[in-house]
Amino acid sequence: MGIITSRRLRSRCASQSGQTTIFVLLGLAIFLFAAIAFAVDIANLWFHRQAAQNVADSACTAAAMDMLFTSNSVSLPSPAPGGETTWGGLPSPAVAGTTYDCATLTTAAPCQYAALNGYNGAGIVAGTGGSSVKFSFPSSFSGVPACSGTPPPPICLPGFPALPTIQVNVGEAVRVYFAGMVSGSRTMNVSAQATCGVVAALVPVPLLVLDPVGPSLSLSGTPNIAIVGGPSTSIQVNSNNAAAVGIGGSSTIDLSKGGPSGTGSALDVYGGPTTAPGGFVTTGSCCTWTSGASPISDPLASLAAPSKPAAAPAPTSVALGVDGCPDAGGCYEYVGGDYPSGICVGKGGCTNKTYDTAIFEPGIYYLEGNLNLKSNSTVRPSTQAGDGSGGTMFYFSGTSSISVDANSGKSIYAFSTASGSGSLSNGLKCTSTSTLPSNIGATLSVGNLLLAPCTGTYGDPLVAEGLTDPAGTQRGILFFQDRSAQNVTSGWGGGGAFALVGTMYIHSCNSSGTGTGCGTAGVPGATAYYTDTFSFGGNSGSGSYVLGNIIGDNFTLSGTPGITMDLNPNAAYYILKASLLQ
Repeated sequence: MGIITSRRLRSRCASQSGQTTIFVLLGLAIFLFAAIAFAVDIANLWFHRQAAQNVADSACTAAAMDMLFTSNSVSLPSPAPGGETTWGGLPSPAVAGTTYDCATLTTAAPCQYAALNGYNGAGIVAGTGGSSVKFSFPSSFSGVPACSGTPPPPICLPGFPALPTIQVNVGEAVRVYFAGMVSGSRTMNVSAQATCGVVAALVPVPLLVLDPVGPSLSLSGTPNIAIVGGPSTSIQVNSNNAAAVGIGGSSTIDLSKGGPSGTGSALDVYGGPTTAPGGFVTTGSCCTWTSGASPISDPLASLAAPSKPAAAPAPTSVALGVDGCPDAGGCYEYVGGDYPSGICVGKGGCTNKTYDTAIFEPGIYYLEGNLNLKSNSTVRPSTQAGDGSGGTMFYFSGTSSISVDANSGKSIYAFSTASGSGSLSNGLKCTSTSTLPSNIGATLSVGNLLLAPCTGTYGDPLVAEGLTDPAGTQRGILFFQDRSAQNVTSGWGGGGAFALVGTMYIHSCNSSGTGTGCGTAGVPGATAYYTDTFSFGGNSGSGSYVLGNIIGDNFTLSGTPGITMDLNPNAAYYILKASLLQ
């Protein structure tokens, strides 16, 4: 009896052994299904998190660009939902850390960019979806130092507008499926954050044309600009005009020897033309034309204009060889100071007209009238020490300007570029460690020669920015136009050979004469600035050089100037730059 029962039990267990496997497989299937469902939800959440971060980055960068444009032009008041005054399209950050919601402030730059990328910021509805976009102006955040120290950190360079950082926070309620079964909610929230600002960057500044709206770089006739050396971008044009750059007639822009290695450089323009016009030399693949490039700010905005000095004495007469006078007929020697009627050089039409040649001691020349260089006149540096700065800076007060007649600089004199004479012991150099362009030989044969200061407020650019390294190795500002004057044209005629060594700064900004808060031409309600023009014309000949940089509103060449511009890669200035910081 016991044997029969045991056999029956073994038979019954054997017939039920497969049921366990079914339950195990079913449990594994449920687990795998849950894992796949979780994976789909997690992948979807990760995708939306990345999308939200991209939106935060782009919206934040757009806001920083808005702040950059404001710093370059003008703040235009218009109403905002909270009653604030808008600030370049953004609410004024009167209270640091105040948060603005794009659900109501739809016209602000970060809100518009977020909406274009599918995040309208209307708000998150629990269990349904939606997005939120908010921005604020934090007073500080990790990774950026406070505004103190020497030199100061880049976020708050002295002399530049006080531009805060901006933080953008993006949130989204993302639909979930299996995860919702566990959490009891149909959505899960993802978030992203980005912080941006307008920071100062130390860069070499090439031929920089500042006018934001006009046809601002114009060549007509048969002139050519040949740029040697300098940074990778040799010409920067800030205008958004479709005709921002015009290369007419048989004129050319040759950048084939530009750039740090001399193998080619770029022309960057914010507006157009979108493709390089005829006349832009593109030998092989040497040179680049970039349309849509971001504008950069005036690098000399923090540089104060000089105060009016004491009246200068009348020029003295010196003979050939005295204090560097190159003319056998003799020279007038000038010293720094205030010139209420300006300075006129040459026998035709000038008050002092015994000599055609003038030499200038180092110093600041404050001109309340024009710098007139008449036909057959010549200007050169004096070997006297002057104020010890090593060069001359001509400041044009009010509407005074440069006026150089045809054939000024026609009388050619040699100048030793490496040694000079007297106090010009380093020739064109400021010190033995200063750099010279590779195509400048031991002797420079030109008529007119003017050298900018090496030291002092208007000397080495790095010194002018409040930095101490390397002091006095490169030349600074040669011509400085009063920023408060409008529609001033500074003209340099042709027919003679010349060398201008230093930076030419011809910029109309505002009535107070500072470089910040300039009105923008063409913007309704704004005062029109950026209206000055620096013009080269006539037949300047092949021996004409600009050894430095030109920074101005508009730049024109006509006739057959044939100017070689050697841009100094070591002449660095601070510019403002929109940056994604975190």
